[in-house]
Amino acid sequence: MSTGLIFDGVAGSEAIDTSGEKLVVRGADCSDWNTPGGIPFNWEHQGTDKGPDTIVGKVVFLKKIYSKDDCETDRQKEYWEKVQMPFIYVVGRLFDCAGHAGAQAIAAIMRDNAHHGEPLMCRLSVEGSTLVKEGPELRESVVKRIAVTIKPANRTATTGLLEDPGAPSGFEKKHTKEKMKDLLDFDDAE
Repeated sequence: MSTGLIFDGVAGSEAIDTSGEKLVVRGADCSDWNTPGGIPFNWEHQGTDKGPDTIVGKVVFLKKIYSKDDCETDRQKEYWEKVQMPFIYVVGRLFDCAGHAGAQAIAAIMRDNAHHGEPLMCRLSVEGSTLVKEGPELRESVVKRIAVTIKPANRTATTGLLEDPGAPSGFEKKHTKEKMKDLLDFDDAE
């Protein structure tokens, strides 16, 4: 049985985004990630009202990281070194191996970037509801979806490949030395 492309990254951080807003990570309710409905990935902020074609994957692991001490894996530490501020770390699975055409297109973009040693063009952007906003700070919010996007408002929202079991011949299938079991340690996840 083949699973879809597995990637990780920064879904959001406390960096000021291009619209002048700042997500307060501690106040972001991300609890839906570990429910049966989960937190889906959509393409470029397209809502579910446009149909199931817009849902291209799902979050399989999420953890809020407030400091380097919160990092439990080398991957989380790598992202901390890049971001150097509180962020929401996610591991996601695309629906590419299940035949989802949109997810297959995203997987192809990510795969091609990785193959050529380039930063991944497909990055992330949190979506949901703002409950409390003070000035530019989104003090309390609820994360309902995460967009896979080419131009995230939060420029720290980077991604990387972990596994690509559906990769065609000539492309890498494993992109990390860490075991998936270790990356998906759910014990202390938020």
